[in-house]
Amino acid sequence: MIVNIEGKFINEERNKTRASIEWRHHSDALDTFFVNLNDSPSFTYITAGKYRYMEFKEGKVKRQLGLHHLRDNIGKTPLKLDDLELLANGYFKCPDSTKQEPNVNVLSTAASNTWWSIVVDSLPNPEKMVMRGATKKPRYFSLANWKSYAGERFPTLASVSSEDYSGSLWIRSAYPSQALETDPLQKPVKPKILLPVPKLFGKIAMEGERKIPLILKLNKQLLSE
Repeated sequence: MIVNIEGKFINEERNKTRASIEWRHHSDALDTFFVNLNDSPSFTYITAGKYRYMEFKEGKVKRQLGLHHLRDNIGKTPLKLDDLELLANGYFKCPDSTKQEPNVNVLSTAASNTWWSIVVDSLPNPEKMVMRGATKKPRYFSLANWKSYAGERFPTLASVSSEDYSGSLWIRSAYPSQALETDPLQKPVKPKILLPVPKLFGKIAMEGERKIPLILKLNKQLLSE
């Protein structure tokens, strides 16, 4: 799947900040996150579970990351690098082996350096969620508009808050990764010149049209806001 996520936040410094993330998820290969920030250097985050690194666009600088780096914030947003790691590896529904009759609404994470538990109000499509972990301050989510796209379910909109920050997240688009293979913009298109070409404008007609299916779109009400 390829999922495009947009986020707007009021961070701990009471400043407005934004993030745009394109998540390319592969079940048997590296996961890649293209992270664009409005007030910090943009970067690409690549993880294969046991190792991970960041690549900054300026100068093509690579930074190898250890597990302790996952507690770092993504730019000046309240998001953590560990949030990307959890998405890539799906470490959410690990059973609590310390209890004989575990609460099905209390989920434990695995190999996380930031979030240790997730409590939801219901399954499989929760509306409220609380994350607790190393930050000592819970993170609260309100999830809305769960929908199925290409066999996967997503909450269209989500509000996020803690004692020090607040914000919103929404999925701008989601589609199978195979769609890129049929995208004409991924391959060079031979220009076709229509004769005669007006000298005044000198335009060259191009064949091909982008046909990536943007399955999930913001509604008009959200765009108007």
